[in-house]
Amino acid sequence: MRFALLGADPDAFDLARAVTDGGEHTLVSAHDLGEREALARRALPGVRLAEHWEGLLAGEVDAVIVTRAADDDLRAEQLRKLMQAAVPLVVSHPVHDSMLVYYELEMIREESHAIVYPYVPGLGHPALARIRELIETPAFGRLEQVLIERALSERNRRRVLAAFVRDLELAGPLCGRLSKVGAMAPGEVVGESRANFANLSVQMSGPAGMLVRWSVVPVEDRERTRFSFVGSRGKATLRVPTDEGPWTLETRFEATTESANFDPWNSAAFALARFADAVAGQPVQPDWLAASRTMELADAVEHSLQRGRTIDLHYETPSEQSTFKGLMAGIGCFLLIGGLAFAVVATTAVKLGVPLAGHWPKLLLGLLAGFLLLQLLRFAFPHQEDEPGRR
Repeated sequence: MRFALLGADPDAFDLARAVTDGGEHTLVSAHDLGEREALARRALPGVRLAEHWEGLLAGEVDAVIVTRAADDDLRAEQLRKLMQAAVPLVVSHPVHDSMLVYYELEMIREESHAIVYPYVPGLGHPALARIRELIETPAFGRLEQVLIERALSERNRRRVLAAFVRDLELAGPLCGRLSKVGAMAPGEVVGESRANFANLSVQMSGPAGMLVRWSVVPVEDRERTRFSFVGSRGKATLRVPTDEGPWTLETRFEATTESANFDPWNSAAFALARFADAVAGQPVQPDWLAASRTMELADAVEHSLQRGRTIDLHYETPSEQSTFKGLMAGIGCFLLIGGLAFAVVATTAVKLGVPLAGHWPKLLLGLLAGFLLLQLLRFAFPHQEDEPGRR
C-alpha cells in the first residue's frame, strides 16, 4: 500500500520507518509536519513533503497515518473529511481529548465503512498474551485486582490523560468491562480551573467485581509503566519502559518467583500488519468504537474530579437513533420550561389588552402537537439491537 503521513510525533516516525523498512509498503508523502519538518527531512529521506493535505481525499494514496496535532480542532476536521471519503487510516491514539469527537467520528466511520485502526505502542506484545495465559491457570486463582503505576516526567493534563488511555488499552482486555470510575487529585476543579493531574489516582470497577487502580508518579530513573495483576493465589508484575528497552515479567506463585525478559518488540510493524488485515476484510481489535469507549473512561475521570463522586458508565452505541432521542429529550425539556414561561407572559398580555394575546392557548397547543408529530421520525431510523459495551 501507498501511505501518507499527516502530522509528526515519535509514533508517526515509528510507523513511517515500519512502512519504509518492511518492503511491502511505500511512504509517498508527509503533510502538516509543523516544527518537526526539519527532523522529517532527515528521518524520511526521499519522501515528498507536501504543504496541502487535501489531495489525500482524492485518492493520492491508499492509506494515511494520522497523529495528534497542536490544534485538536483542525485535526478533528481533517479526520471527519478523511473518514467521509472512506480513506483507510492508522490513527495514533489518543488523537483528540474529546470523547464526543471520538463518537462523532465513529458515526461517520459507520456510515462510510472506513477502515480505522487506533495505534497504541505495545499493543499485541507477547508479554500481554503470556499474562493472559497465566491468569487463566488454576495456580493463579481468580484475578481480583489490576494495579497500574505510570511514571511520567511531564505530568500535565494532556500527557497524563493520554498515558491513562494507552495503559487502559493495554490492560483493558484483561480487566473486562469497567463501568464505575472514581478519580482523586490534589486541588479542586472550580469553573475553568483544573485539578493537579501530576498526582492523579483513578479507581475503577465493573460487573465482574474486579478492582482496577491507575496512578501517575514522578520518574525515578526512567519513564515506564508497571502493571500488577493480583490473583487469589498468585501475582504477575509487568514492567514496561517507554523507550525501546525490554519488557520484564515477574511472576509469584506461593513461594516461587520467576522473572523473564522479552525480546525487543516492533509495535509499529505489528500495527501495520493488523491494519493490512483490517483492509483485507478481517475483524481486528481494537477498532474505533473500542477506542471511543476507552476515551469515555478518560472523560469519566474528569467528570469524577469535577463532581467529587464515582461516575457510572453505560456505553451506549452511538447511532442516528440515539442522537435523535437525545435531541428530542432536549427539545422536550425546553418546551416544558418555555411553555410555563410563555403561559405566564401570555396571560399577563391578555390582562393588559394586547391584541391577539387571547389566542395563546392555540399557539401553545400547535407547538406541542408539532413536537409530538416529530416523534414519528424515529420510525425512519432502522432498528438496532443494543450492543453490550466492551468496557
